[in-house]
Amino acid sequence: YETILHNVGEILQQVHYSPKKVDDAFSKEVFTKYLSSVDVEKNIFLQADIQNLRKYDTKLDDEINGGNVEFVPAVSLIFKNRVLEAEQISKELLTKPFEFTADETVTLDPENLDYPKNEAEKKDRWRKRLKYMTLERYADLLDVQEKTKGKPGYVAKTNAEIEKEAREKVVKIVNRMFERLKLKYTD
Repeated sequence: YETILHNVGEILQQVHYSPKKVDDAFSKEVFTKYLSSVDVEKNIFLQADIQNLRKYDTKLDDEINGGNVEFVPAVSLIFKNRVLEAEQISKELLTKPFEFTADETVTLDPENLDYPKNEAEKKDRWRKRLKYMTLERYADLLDVQEKTKGKPGYVAKTNAEIEKEAREKVVKIVNRMFERLKLKYTD
């Protein structure tokens, strides 16, 4: 990490087509961009994690200029643990059918979100996201059933069977997503 980071710092200051001054302002910008690239959807970290990492927001320039590299390893450690927690939350939520009659909203655009305040908010955010994903597949499966009605091999399914099939599709998608997230930060 250190060698790569120091080389990047030299490139930014000397070789880059628009040289950057590597200072505290630059450090804060890198801090924010890095965290938003690690947790794009703001559903892994908690606000407390970001607060704990703030001690690095003006030290990244020091790391780039030859200091000990501590920020990325610190982020990776927290991220790994939070990914495992989110995976458990998802697995638990996807074991039970979703109820689609409740009137609720889900915000998926990270620009309109902050990191969850606590575990309860994180779990609720995941519940809504997974419910939304399941509902999308449920609607698709209802369309398929309607289009194949009366055709050879048609088998009518109950709403509960369709919901279960939709949830199973989401389980596969979410499992692949968590495998990618876990590979992203392996040592």
